[in-house]
Amino acid sequence: MQDYKNRKFTLPEIMGVSAAFIMFMAIGMIMGGTAAGNDKVFYSGAALFSLGAVIAIYLLIKYGKKKEDDF
Repeated sequence: MQDYKNRKFTLPEIMGVSAAFIMFMAIGMIMGGTAAGNDKVFYSGAALFSLGAVIAIYLLIKYGKKKEDDF
C-alpha cells in the first residue's frame, strides 16, 4: 500500500493548481477593473486569464488521455 503522507506533488499537478489560481485571480481583476472603469486592470486580468487558460489547455492535451489500466 502506498504511503500518502509523504507523497510529493508531480509537475502537472503543480501546474494545474497554478493555472487555476492564476485564472481565479484574473477573474477578480476583470470584475474589479470593469467595476472601477479601469481598463488597464481589466486588460491585465484578461491577459492573466489567457495565460492560465493556455496552461490548462496544454495540460489537457498532454496529460488528458488516460490509459485503460489507470484508475
